Amino acid sequence: MAEKITGKLFADKYRVDSLLHSSELGNFYRCRHAFTERPVILQVMRPEIAADPLAAARFSNMAKAAAHISHPNILAVNDFGKSADGHLFATLENIEGETLYEALARDGQIPVPVALNVASQAAAGLAAAHEAGLVHGNLNTGNVLVTYAADGSRSVKLFDFGSAGAAAANTADGDRQPRHYAYIAPEVSSRGRPDELSDMYSLGVVLYEMLAGDVPFTGDNSEEVINKHLEEAPPPLSSFRHDLPPGVEPIVLKALSKNPEMRYRTASEFADAIDLHAMSSAGPGAATAAAAGENNNNIWKTAFVVLAGISLLSAFLIYGTSVKQTDPTTVLQPDANGQPVQPINPATGAEEQNLALTPGFNYDANSNTTMGQPPGTLPGGDGYNPWAGGVAPPPGGPPPTYVAPGGQVYTIDPNNPSQFMPVEGSGVVLVPVPANTNTAAKPTPTPKTPPANANAQTAPPANTAPKATPTPAAAKPAASPSKTPAKAPANAATKPD
Repeated sequence: MAEKITGKLFADKYRVDSLLHSSELGNFYRCRHAFTERPVILQVMRPEIAADPLAAARFSNMAKAAAHISHPNILAVNDFGKSADGHLFATLENIEGETLYEALARDGQIPVPVALNVASQAAAGLAAAHEAGLVHGNLNTGNVLVTYAADGSRSVKLFDFGSAGAAAANTADGDRQPRHYAYIAPEVSSRGRPDELSDMYSLGVVLYEMLAGDVPFTGDNSEEVINKHLEEAPPPLSSFRHDLPPGVEPIVLKALSKNPEMRYRTASEFADAIDLHAMSSAGPGAATAAAAGENNNNIWKTAFVVLAGISLLSAFLIYGTSVKQTDPTTVLQPDANGQPVQPINPATGAEEQNLALTPGFNYDANSNTTMGQPPGTLPGGDGYNPWAGGVAPPPGGPPPTYVAPGGQVYTIDPNNPSQFMPVEGSGVVLVPVPANTNTAAKPTPTPKTPPANANAQTAPPANTAPKATPTPAAAKPAASPSKTPAKAPANAATKPD
């Protein structure tokens, strides 16, 4: 079909200049508008595919979805329609440049910084498409458009979205090209339905090809290429070049994992990993500056979070103290049915003193607290004899007799009372004293030492009967200290009875 419309006017308004890219759904051409002379990229759907209503609907949905995506790394769709002869087409923005396939065919390997930059921009475009619900499904070096600016920078544009399924284009003889299977994820070959994770695999193959100069898996036919995707590991990149930074090859191998769950979960995550190692390959200064900027951002973010937390806590405490405070005059209301309670007497101690002086309260026969009680307060009537009032003594015992208190008697002149014990009226005070007025301690008697020959005479003869225990004599009155006790005869201890 490319030969049929090249150099001709398509749909009465687009002059076709050259073929840009060929895919499963259709071909892409560089054209110019016949009236405005504005350059555009024209996508024309294959006639054999357009005859299928499902394929025609898929092409229309792809063009509509791509028209709603506005991203610097995605080629924008401007128009969609159908020609007079029944060809479905779409027009896209024109970008001067070349496909990545053309650049690799001319240069072979691409410098590491350039390859990482192209892969990062392609990942950013995939992230925008995935957020819009659009899966590429057939990403390869042929639908990655690279443009060059005057300063030497490159801009990447992705196109040909929606060409899902087996990504081989039909050739003139109807055979499929094995190279088109070099970018297909293993799970797509088995189930035939691409998704976001299969796009991660295809981008990994593109990055591998830019660094190595060739795709990781090749073969004589499509079946051989598919089996290598399923069973073999890609050759190490170190066998193709020796200027790779240490962290680049792990990025490529993670994207080329056989298990989709082991790949990057999102295209944004893939782009972040590439950007980090792109800065590392640019030099330690760029990586240090980026790390310093990230640390500064983290410090400010942390300070903001702490300040916000303190503000919220302060507001909560102020609200809690202002709402929960109470007023005792309003909260503690008096009981309407209660009775007032008054103290018996003021706390002067007078009542406690009166209770302490009550005879029946603290009477104790062994204490001296009753010595100062006035006469007539004890039972019996006379203050001393409890039986003087006519009360019979307890049976079985002798009648009680009055015993006057012992001790010395002191008479105090009422006109000149003692300053320590003032007495009103006739002051007679009985002072009990102990019977023995000699307060000197009696020395302990010291035992006398027997004579030297006393031990020989202590044992009586064997035939001598033991003496009878003498009856103790009546106690004699204590001798006067002035008298000397009589001395026993010297032979009294040795003389037998």
